[in-house]
Amino acid sequence: MSKKYLYQSIKEKIKNDTKDLKPGSRIPSRVELIKQYNVTHTTIEKAISELIGEGYLYTLEGSGTFIAKKEDKSKEISIQTWGLIIPNILTDTYPGILRGVEDFAHEKDINIVVCNTDHDIAKQDHYIRKLVSTKVNGIIIVPAIYSSSADFQYLVSKKIPFVFCNRGVWNINAPQILSNNYYGSYLATKHLINIGYKNIAFLSYPYYSHTVARYQGYLAALYEHNMPIHDELVIFESSFDDPSTGYESGKQLFSYEIKPDAVVCCNDSIAKGLYKAVAELGLVVGKDLGVIGYDDSTICEMLPVKLTSIYYPKYETGYTAAQVLWKLVNGEKINKNYTKILKPELRIRESCGYKRKQELEDITHL
Repeated sequence: MSKKYLYQSIKEKIKNDTKDLKPGSRIPSRVELIKQYNVTHTTIEKAISELIGEGYLYTLEGSGTFIAKKEDKSKEISIQTWGLIIPNILTDTYPGILRGVEDFAHEKDINIVVCNTDHDIAKQDHYIRKLVSTKVNGIIIVPAIYSSSADFQYLVSKKIPFVFCNRGVWNINAPQILSNNYYGSYLATKHLINIGYKNIAFLSYPYYSHTVARYQGYLAALYEHNMPIHDELVIFESSFDDPSTGYESGKQLFSYEIKPDAVVCCNDSIAKGLYKAVAELGLVVGKDLGVIGYDDSTICEMLPVKLTSIYYPKYETGYTAAQVLWKLVNGEKINKNYTKILKPELRIRESCGYKRKQELEDITHL
């Protein structure tokens, strides 16, 4: 026989003591329940959370907890199905986001339907409509780049709970779980400045919300330290899908009179292309050129000189988005403009910093 925890017993007592209340009736407050059952706040919270998850109760922020409609009890035995719309399960931050969502879904016995859009607006719209037609309980969405509010009006009209993950969409009010791209790029650039680099370049994908924020963070660090800003050392790629990403632009950087001694790359894939260009020019990453990537992907450990990168909290992004969607699906009231911004971190390896720092220390001790 499986062990029965205290909160489970309290959950049953709450259901029994409130079974005669009509839907919409307010149950006693947490404080009153703690006194009534002589248990801790944690025990009451666990019991209430499960009753909300099962559809027996619902919460209105600032008003209290109430008895749900009788038909909501069907949630006790139904298994939820969620959609996860994502640009590409195989690249960048997306595998980590998926893992965060999947782990939460496993805890709650939720089925996940994964849809890859490849940043194609038409595919994204197709998947939204398909998921709605299959009556999913909710959707987590990493919007395709250049998505507009019109692309999500159908979802809004169908009143399906959804959460934006990784980036939001202008003029669509929905919870969003993001990372601070501005701060991450600021950290990368400041690190290069602190260890002695002078002519710092910036390589990026085309303009969109993420790349603009990372460019602004790069500029902010240069402004803060009164560093020179050379327009020719800033290159935005013309395509997201070009297999030579980072390679051609990397060679272009070294064709100008002012040569960079370090480069902030908008993601690790761009840094990988830059490595190839640098090698063909007879230069060595970490010695002749400092390089920092972004996302802290598996690429970092695979490159010949391990890549310093900005850690993007991808797992936490996915897991947190799933937590928020769970609350929405199960009747908890959440501000439509709810936004959580997660903090990136610098992960130092060999592509800048160590060797450069040692050179500076050697000069200091001469």
